[in-house]
Amino acid sequence: MSSEQNKQVLGIDFGTANSYFCKFFTHPENHRIRVIDFGNGQMGGLASTILYRKGNPPVVGNLAEQEWGEASPAERRNYRLSTHFKPDIVHSSAAREDAVLFLKTLREQMASRRVDFAPDRHQVIVGIPGESDREYRDCISAIARDAGYGEVRLVHEPIGALLYHLWNKDITPSETQQGVLVVDFGGGTCDFAFMQRLEIAHAWGDMDLGGRLFDDLFFQWFLAQNPQALKKLEKEGDAYYVHWLECRKVKEFFSERMAINREENLRSKVGQRDYGTLRDMDWPTFLQRARAYSPHPSFVSYLRERGMTGGPLLAGQALDLLEWFERSLREGLTRHGISGADISKVILTGGSSQWPFVQDIVCRVLHLKPEALLTSENPKAAISEGLVVLPSLQFQYENVSRILQEETGPFFKERIEPLVDGRLNDIIEQIIRDVTVHLYDGKIAPALQRFRENGGTIASLKQTIEEETRGYLPQIEAGIRSRLSDLSAGLPGLLQEQIIRWFTEKGISYYGTAVAPGQIESLFSSSASPAPERLLRLHEEITQITGTIAIGISAVVVANIAGGGGTALIASGPAGWIVGAVAALVAGWFALEAGKEKIGEFVESTPLPAAVVKLLLWESRVKSILEDGRRQLGEQLRREIENAIAGPLTDMRNKIRGNIRREIENLSLINHL
Repeated sequence: MSSEQNKQVLGIDFGTANSYFCKFFTHPENHRIRVIDFGNGQMGGLASTILYRKGNPPVVGNLAEQEWGEASPAERRNYRLSTHFKPDIVHSSAAREDAVLFLKTLREQMASRRVDFAPDRHQVIVGIPGESDREYRDCISAIARDAGYGEVRLVHEPIGALLYHLWNKDITPSETQQGVLVVDFGGGTCDFAFMQRLEIAHAWGDMDLGGRLFDDLFFQWFLAQNPQALKKLEKEGDAYYVHWLECRKVKEFFSERMAINREENLRSKVGQRDYGTLRDMDWPTFLQRARAYSPHPSFVSYLRERGMTGGPLLAGQALDLLEWFERSLREGLTRHGISGADISKVILTGGSSQWPFVQDIVCRVLHLKPEALLTSENPKAAISEGLVVLPSLQFQYENVSRILQEETGPFFKERIEPLVDGRLNDIIEQIIRDVTVHLYDGKIAPALQRFRENGGTIASLKQTIEEETRGYLPQIEAGIRSRLSDLSAGLPGLLQEQIIRWFTEKGISYYGTAVAPGQIESLFSSSASPAPERLLRLHEEITQITGTIAIGISAVVVANIAGGGGTALIASGPAGWIVGAVAALVAGWFALEAGKEKIGEFVESTPLPAAVVKLLLWESRVKSILEDGRRQLGEQLRREIENAIAGPLTDMRNKIRGNIRREIENLSLINHL
């Protein structure tokens, strides 16, 4: 591994309301995300807030909010509190200055606590919105550089969200081949990204729609219930603080509780100085206000000061925030020709994605069930955690890809082929056992026993055996189909388990589709039109094999007559004397006049007494004839079935190899980021 790869990685998700930082050491034996403790309850992230203090260094995060909240009016005259500056960095120099000083102060304060953010010892990765343009990317790079983070690597935030779920094995590399929609509803913007092959195929969103509009909504909701509060806030210098920080906390409290139970009615005090209480907060009232939202005049003034010159927030008209979110989603899907069927997974990230209405709208528009949505345990920090593992995932996937390529051949030889062969052999043995037991023991053996006990002609025995055999052919056909159906149903799952286990052993999740060996049971279906040639051939072969039983019996009788001059029959007693004498004379005549081949025809049509049959067909001889028939039939069934399904099984193996090859190729996609 190169020295660059051995560096620690610092992942930064610089957000509107909060920013999240994670560190990671890329050595393969130390795969642990290190969530940074910023102190004062700020684990992993902190408020994107900076407090300027005349004559003193600025402070950032929760400390800034806390100090402002506890400061006296006199102290606040020497303070300036700034937050929500990220959305305006492109158009506002003041916002850029706030961003630089926020990141710089954070780095310096963490260094004093011996938490190193030094760029020469880190790969620094910063997330950017999916639809960000060159101007925005250049702006972020300059801010990071001016704040002392060096030349940073920029990675789109939707990719960070996807990497988070790859790292946690919520999604597989193969699933990234398909369509994944990332919905990042953050504090300042709402971004959508349709991703394929770990690349953003289409990105869209709205740089004006974000969580801060809901902060403003709750501020106005508070003022509507506490009309006297605004003058007091302005007098105390607390209007900005309560508007954007305290009301944000109330909003987060409300959204989290509504995600659990929308039937609740909530209340919350606003401000450390008790400027009033926001009462009767319920879901219907929230929806009513969200569907008729207008920015507060102070928010409009702030936007104009930060360089905004147009757009819906300055149009002076009421806005339906929920419809705005849904319209933004639908318009992007329509513009880029994306349907719900193109999307296999939806990832919700960003703090505002926890709003219940976000899930409602996404599920309704895409016709999904809530279970189809992926969210992290901490949606606010998921992007930074995804960004920070990128180098490690690249190293891991590159290494695993090489190993899987090298081991594919041995994997098939040692784990796939034995499983296929073993399962196939078990199924064929079951077929052979079913056929031989039911046909030979259930049909043919009783016919032979009746022949021994009652006598008769060999020709009639042959006819009986053929009729029994042909009558049983449909059951044989059904049995083969049933067993092959078991093979078709059971084998894919067994093979899939082996593939999953193999990938898991390498540290990779695999949830690819199981591959079945086609509809192999239809290979032996007489209902097909035309009937499969192999089935017709198998019918004739089974009939011929069972027919050899009568042929064998005929051969025994002929051998005794033609070969022994009928002496064995004569020795059997009075009945044998007559049959033996006649048979000997006939045999002699046939041999002279027609040849020995005529003897068989004569013998088959000659009624044989039971005593003669028992004399010629001993129990052991009958058993031997049946065993030979079973063996021949078993061998023939095995050949026919193996030959018939060889093609489908080969196709199945090739598809499995193709799936594995594509999965390995998918692992390498991450190296293109």
